Amino acid sequence: MEGMATNQERKRRQRQGIMTAAQTLFVRDGFKATHITTVAAAADVSQVTLYKYFDSKLDLGRAVVVKMIEDGYRDFQQMVDDSDQSFPDLIRLMMRTKVSLSDHMSGDFYQFVIDEMGSKTGSRVVKDAYEAGKRDFWGDFVARGRAAGMINPDISNEALLHFLSMYVEYFSTANIPSGEYQTIVDQLMHLFFYGFIGAPHAPYQSTEEDDK
Repeated sequence: MEGMATNQERKRRQRQGIMTAAQTLFVRDGFKATHITTVAAAADVSQVTLYKYFDSKLDLGRAVVVKMIEDGYRDFQQMVDDSDQSFPDLIRLMMRTKVSLSDHMSGDFYQFVIDEMGSKTGSRVVKDAYEAGKRDFWGDFVARGRAAGMINPDISNEALLHFLSMYVEYFSTANIPSGEYQTIVDQLMHLFFYGFIGAPHAPYQSTEEDDK
């Protein structure tokens, strides 16, 4: 049993190492430009070993995006759970984090993520991963906003989730050039997050920090 557990742990670490290497290369160089041989070399495994865990580069790419979604939910959940942080500061932190991720992502890989979110390649794996965590996370986010008195009480949680879904669905299906999106992503994040608050209850005041 001990040997079996050790072997399973070795396989888990090996698979994780492949995904970490792939994520670094995809984000930096793009999905199309990254070859399986390069990923295998970066993960210090053979191509044969890599294909034991992933059937194809597409399969590996989807696994990487799912991991990024799950990691993103976890990191954002920690921000939401931080009671020492005000709701406006929470929004600004989430915006900066999202913009930073986009700024450092290859346009080609960004397009791959968008295509997978929209199930354009015939798979719902990525979209289902996003949907799996959506309601719980955004429910907690909205609860923080309501507790702070910064979300219009006349707007229901269901309406807010529909607002979120419309935003995500649009960017999952619209044919927006990746370079164009990345130049306005901070403005889009501002419109998205502050749409949750609404001017009548909490007019947004720009700060020096936001203008940097």
